[in-house]
This record gives sequence, C-alpha cells and structure tokens, in this order.
Amino acid sequence: MLRLFCFIIMAYTFSACDKGPVIDIPFRAYVTIPAGLNTGFSHHFVLGDIPGIDRNDLIDAQPSYVTMTVDYGENNLDFIQQAYFYAIDGTSRQEMAYQTDLPITNAGTVQLYPSILDMKDHVTKDEFEMELKMIFRSIPITETRIIIDFGVQATLGD
Repeated sequence: MLRLFCFIIMAYTFSACDKGPVIDIPFRAYVTIPAGLNTGFSHHFVLGDIPGIDRNDLIDAQPSYVTMTVDYGENNLDFIQQAYFYAIDGTSRQEMAYQTDLPITNAGTVQLYPSILDMKDHVTKDEFEMELKMIFRSIPITETRIIIDFGVQATLGD
C-alpha cells in the first residue's frame, strides 16, 4: 500500500511540471578593437542595440556558448590573455561567460566558458546590451574586428 501511495505522489509531482521543450536562441554582435591598445589595463567594449526576442513562453534562459572569431585585422586572437562577457542593464552587470587564461593556439576562434545566469529578462527586451572586457598579452598592431556569436538555451513553458 505504501508503494502505491509513493507511486501516486511521484506521478502527480512529475505531471505538475509545466516545462516544455528546450531551444537554442543564437545572437551575434561585433566589436572593433583599435590598433595600439596597451597591455596594462582592461579594455571594455559595450555592445548595444542587440535585438531581443519576443517570446512570452520562456521559463528560463541559460548561457550556452560564446565564440569570438576574427573577422578582419589580426590573424588570430593570441593577443588576448583574458576575456569576460557580461550582460549589462544600466549600472548592473552579470557575467555570462569568461576565459581567464586563453591559450596561445594561433587560432582565429576562441570559446569562452558559460556562467550560470538566468538571462530570460535580459534577452526578452526589445534591445539589450552586452559588455566585452579583455586584458591583452600583447598590443594589437592592426585594427581588428571580432564577431561574437553567443546563445542561450531556453526552456519553454506550456
């Protein structure tokens, strides 16, 4: 009898969940790094006017990936030692992704590690802002444009 009662409670509990499917929502932004920025300071670039999504059925939205790719300028991203990607809202900012010691790989693409952050309120605005903070290991000698592809994994409700 006790097993039947436990089974009924568990069945009722799991049937009450209103979570639906999980989808990936991609975004893209660009940043241009001027030539000659030094290695002694952190450099902050605000990426504004990123179009949000119009969904009322989101339960949550977690960061899933952030990829930085050279568009033009430097051949690779080895001049970057550390990178942090923030969701900003007015004066507050929350870390979406980071990489504290980027390897020297002679590659034009770098992956950042996603943080644990609920971005639902951020990405459902008409437009939102992000901030890229970088610390350089060497001085970029040419103007470099970087494509930032990032995405959130969103859970939909019924």
